[in-house]
Amino acid sequence: MRIVLIPGYKATPASNFFPWLHNELRRMGHEVVLVNLPNPEAPLRDEWNKALLEQVGAVDDETVIVGHSLGGAAALRFLEAAEAFSTPHALVLVATPWMLNHDDFRGFFMTELDYEVLMWKASKIAIVHAKDDAAIPFDHAEKYAKVLHARLVAPETGGHFQGEEHPVLLETINALIAEPVIFAPGQTLDDEYAEIIK
Repeated sequence: MRIVLIPGYKATPASNFFPWLHNELRRMGHEVVLVNLPNPEAPLRDEWNKALLEQVGAVDDETVIVGHSLGGAAALRFLEAAEAFSTPHALVLVATPWMLNHDDFRGFFMTELDYEVLMWKASKIAIVHAKDDAAIPFDHAEKYAKVLHARLVAPETGGHFQGEEHPVLLETINALIAEPVIFAPGQTLDDEYAEIIK
């Protein structure tokens, strides 16, 4: 599996849990792309999207995308624009803001994302958000989980996931990788016509 890790505002590949997560995933045999975004102190959506398109390239069903904080918002914009050979295996948004009404981040939230399309841009979606996150309120995660029809992983503690190690992230990624993708559309839905067509 190829795991794409996207840092957030003021973050680099050396920040927070990224070195630890990178090493753990590599140790398990995964290819890891730890994205280096330009100007993390003054992020611009188009610059970040260009960097993601260049560093990640096309995605497929062997790709898992993990975005932390503003990197989660960048991951959604990237999925809108990315070339895909097939649907990525999974998307994980970690402590991602829903909407930030702040001049520094206006480009990421100025236009509405098409959630009806985005929910199909990854086979599985998980939202990881600690209930004690003081930077991004927990209800942001609940909104994402609702519109993306995603599973919500909600540990009681963890803050904004800026520590060096967060095992819940590795557990979530591993669970998504281990879970098979159901390719047959509608197979998990009740067949309302089963009694009629016999």
